[in-house]
Amino acid sequence: MPGTLFWYKILFATEILVAEFLFTFRLKKRRHFPLRFAATCASVIAVAAAFPVGFDFADTVWYSSLMFLLLFALTLPGLCLCYEERFTSLFFCAMAGYTTQHFAYELANLFLSLILQARSPLLGMYQDEDIVFGWDSETLLFIVGYLLCYFAAYTAMYYFFSRRIKEGADMRVRSKSMMFLIAAGLFADIVLNSVLVYLADTDFTGEIVNYMTNMLCCALLMYALFGLLRTSEAEEKLAAERRLRRKEREQYEMSKANIDLINTKCHDMRHQLREIGKVRSMPEEAIREMESAISMYDAVVKTGNVALDIVLTEKSMQCAAAGVRLTCIADGEALSFMSEADIYSMFGNALDNAIDAVRLLGEDERVVSLKIYRSGDMVSIGVKNPYSGSVSFDDDGFPHTTKGGTDYHGFGVRSIFRTAEKYGGSVSVRADGGTFALGIVLPVPEHRQAEESAE
Repeated sequence: MPGTLFWYKILFATEILVAEFLFTFRLKKRRHFPLRFAATCASVIAVAAAFPVGFDFADTVWYSSLMFLLLFALTLPGLCLCYEERFTSLFFCAMAGYTTQHFAYELANLFLSLILQARSPLLGMYQDEDIVFGWDSETLLFIVGYLLCYFAAYTAMYYFFSRRIKEGADMRVRSKSMMFLIAAGLFADIVLNSVLVYLADTDFTGEIVNYMTNMLCCALLMYALFGLLRTSEAEEKLAAERRLRRKEREQYEMSKANIDLINTKCHDMRHQLREIGKVRSMPEEAIREMESAISMYDAVVKTGNVALDIVLTEKSMQCAAAGVRLTCIADGEALSFMSEADIYSMFGNALDNAIDAVRLLGEDERVVSLKIYRSGDMVSIGVKNPYSGSVSFDDDGFPHTTKGGTDYHGFGVRSIFRTAEKYGGSVSVRADGGTFALGIVLPVPEHRQAEESAE
């Protein structure tokens, strides 16, 4: 007759599969997922059932640890069969699943030991002890306690960790060495647990302390594992912002060269137009109309800051093409302490968002206003525009809308916040009464104030 370890290894395989599904069910699934998942479950449970036990060496630390680790390892190709994700992402979820299973196992042992005031029957199954289960109150208590503990543990892990994995989320973990270090910590915890189970001669109190210590280790490992994921997400966002800023710098240089060329050509064309008008006696009204058409492509904003002139000229052309009215009252000299790249990035992103928002409105409502002025040692910047739909804010305080096409949320807004923080400033956003207002306050650096005093 099979011993309790025979049934426990099948139970373990089932627990692992359920725990891993808890962390993978939102990932991208392959075609015929139900069949693939059923085949994976059947294969893992079949291998667990076929794994040899019942001989002397099977009842040892090393064989027991090897058996459970191999059963866990067998789930990895199964996950690859079921999900269309990177191996590192699936390994991450498998690690989280194994840690969850081990946490639940220790919780069940702790609960059953305290309730029965004796050695946990679940621990006895692990050691292949002769345990008789019948239709008595103790067996019923064991089953109910086991189910309650695993349900509570899995629910807690879902609430605190699993639900952070969003559908379609990028599970890329950059620090693979750190993830494998965490894996080593989990495996060490499991092996040490086997050592205490098979070799350590501990009393009841020692076993209780062992359960609580292992639960704490599992909780810390989960925190470290998902902390690694948060760090990876932050690094990815930072890298994306750096790529964006690099492209913005390249675009700034191109825009500067193009606008200089356009200004030169427009100046030459106006001069040539006057000469042609004299020779051919063109009507003055026709000449003015052509000059007006040419001036659309000439620099229309002079603020006292070259970088600001470039971005405003560029956005003025966009507004003219889209039927948007851009009003601007700007003291460009007030921004002289900022780098050209930062000015281009900040105002380019702010105006792009505003222009995109008003494109959806009627012609009379397509208005974007920009104000830049200095008051004492502070520079105030305000961008306002009407919008349609509704604007909400995410957990980080960044605005986004629920209406497609009016998306304020993304790296552009984050870039504005970062640029303001770089200069010790602050950003405020307000969406009220159909008007979206972006406010930026920047302190003038002390060295700049000293230079102005010297002048």
